[in-house]
Amino acid sequence: MTRANKRRILVVEDDPLVSQVIAQTLLRLGYEVVAVVDNGDDAVSQAFALAPDLVLMDIGLRGSIDGAEAAKRIRESVGRPVVFLTGQSEAAVLKRAKEAEPYGYVLKPFAQEQLQVTIELALSRHQLETERAALRPAREAADARLRELRGLLPICAGCKKINEDDGRWTKLEEYFNKHAGIEFTHGFCPECENRLYGTHSRTPIRPK
Repeated sequence: MTRANKRRILVVEDDPLVSQVIAQTLLRLGYEVVAVVDNGDDAVSQAFALAPDLVLMDIGLRGSIDGAEAAKRIRESVGRPVVFLTGQSEAAVLKRAKEAEPYGYVLKPFAQEQLQVTIELALSRHQLETERAALRPAREAADARLRELRGLLPICAGCKKINEDDGRWTKLEEYFNKHAGIEFTHGFCPECENRLYGTHSRTPIRPK
């Protein structure tokens, strides 16, 4: 992983020895540690200031807010994925952690491989969600156009122009080309051809 491609990780851990081990492990795995903080308030402020690719957060932080609350605030205000570090497996702790909608859990003490797999899965999931969110407006606009085309169109009974939302009257061909990408060919059906040009145009001349 080159420096330009290194994933940037914010570490939140209130045990100095554990935070040092985590930071060293991340560096060995090729990640960039943007900061190490020991409380929830600093975690939120540093996530906002540094915009890391991922936050590695201890659940049981000391201070005014714990890891679960800090993770919730980071998700709502910064939109960064959070992976929880915890040495606790009690049901109450895990229930509170789930409410923060983390991207994964790592139980302490952890294996290096386990940490890396959890981080990479979290990063991949967040990237997919980001890409889907970017495509959503275009998809919603396309769905709206389809709903419009499936519904009743205000069309002139005489000239067959369509009355658009802004009040303009548009030729039927132009309307469908604009909203659905449909191209029209122009020709005559037999009925119109006969009405416009008469049947004699296609009647062979018989010799006398």
